Amino acid sequence: MGCWLLAGCSGPDFDENRAKWRADRPEDYVISICGTGFDRGCTLAAVSGDTVVAAAHSEFDEPTSGDWTFDEAPDQADPVEALFDRAERESDCELRDVFFDDRYGYVAYFYKDCGEEGGGSRVACFQPDTSDVTRCTE
Repeated sequence: MGCWLLAGCSGPDFDENRAKWRADRPEDYVISICGTGFDRGCTLAAVSGDTVVAAAHSEFDEPTSGDWTFDEAPDQADPVEALFDRAERESDCELRDVFFDDRYGYVAYFYKDCGEEGGGSRVACFQPDTSDVTRCTE
């Protein structure tokens, strides 16, 4: 457990890391995000500018190239902004762990304890300066 979970310590700095992401994010990137705990499966997105240009999902926790199902017309929010939102969102679950990427500031991992079950997300692959989804499918 990080210091921020103990009495007298401040919480994780979502605002600072979100500002770092927004200031330094690459114009194009590919990201694969997988569930942890009760949340299973993975999503894959290629982003160019402010647009998701390709998206896929897999039921597997460690998918290989043949395990992805691609969306024909991806219509989704920026995956990194959505990851920040999921990690920060108030819920009946308690945020137990959160780690941010040192270079870009995005949420690299978070886990919420929901009593008997818990879950979260981890970034399994992040490739800056490309929108080629195959960079995160192998």
